[in-house]
Amino acid sequence: MHYLMDLDNTLLDTYHFDENGQVHYQWTKDFEKDFNLPVTVLNDLFQGAFLISLYRSRNLTRFIDPFLKKYKISMTSEEFLNYWLSKDMKIKEEVWQWILNKKEEGHSFHIASNQPYIRMDYLWAHLPQWRAVFENVFTSSNLGVAKPDEDFFVYAKNIVKTPFQNMCLIDDSIENIEAARSLGMQAILFQGIESLK
Repeated sequence: MHYLMDLDNTLLDTYHFDENGQVHYQWTKDFEKDFNLPVTVLNDLFQGAFLISLYRSRNLTRFIDPFLKKYKISMTSEEFLNYWLSKDMKIKEEVWQWILNKKEEGHSFHIASNQPYIRMDYLWAHLPQWRAVFENVFTSSNLGVAKPDEDFFVYAKNIVKTPFQNMCLIDDSIENIEAARSLGMQAILFQGIESLK
């Protein structure tokens, strides 16, 4: 089986929703303590043009520099990116072990994630163990199309060179799961390690 593995909240412990449906990103939990600023100031950066450029470009300094200046954060854009990205790569160890076990059984694994260039580049550079496990990296930034668009999965199928029925998407989004199943793929809605077992 060729498994297409989502990252955020599937392999990586990225965010959670509170009782009001508000998303809380794990990497921001120390932000107030580290910068003596409310985490809400990040809304000034992580919206609008920055989010669009995040998926289209690797050069984000034109957005980050004014943000750092406005809030008197004494670091460079590169240092801020390292701060963010280094805290945003916590692997769910039980899921990772499940992947390693399946790999030993002869299954193939590929990353399939709606990721910006800069974050995927960082993960790939700082998690060298991934290079021995994942045969391909399919991201929305590189493909120019995002899940659940059918073209995302068609591209992956053509690269892997296998029929859809030999592929299985593991993802925490019901929309992505339904899109994969509509093409004849198998799919697992990730709701914790038990959904994989």
